[in-house]
Amino acid sequence: MYAPASRSRQSPGASPHSGGGTPHHRPRTIAELADCARDDGWDASKGVKHWLKVADGVRRKGKLYVENGDLENGFIHYARAATIVLEKLPAHRDYNATLNPDQRHNLGLVSE
Repeated sequence: MYAPASRSRQSPGASPHSGGGTPHHRPRTIAELADCARDDGWDASKGVKHWLKVADGVRRKGKLYVENGDLENGFIHYARAATIVLEKLPAHRDYNATLNPDQRHNLGLVSE
């Protein structure tokens, strides 16, 4: 998928910061979370629709983390999804050809 699992410390619901028990590690700083969220799986040869599906999957995984109290990994996955949609896709060579103006607007990427 988009990002290697090794960058995230826990699976959904397994965070030491989820409210149950004593944390084993200090919470990560925003800078550390942002570093974990950095995209390293971008492949411009894959189509826009592929990346939209990947972004949706990463967003859904982030939602699961948040629902299970793992805010750190939720943040990481939401940031990864946002990076795909807001930074990577608009620069994709097929972006304008694949998405019509309404679709681009719905992604919040139309500059008016």
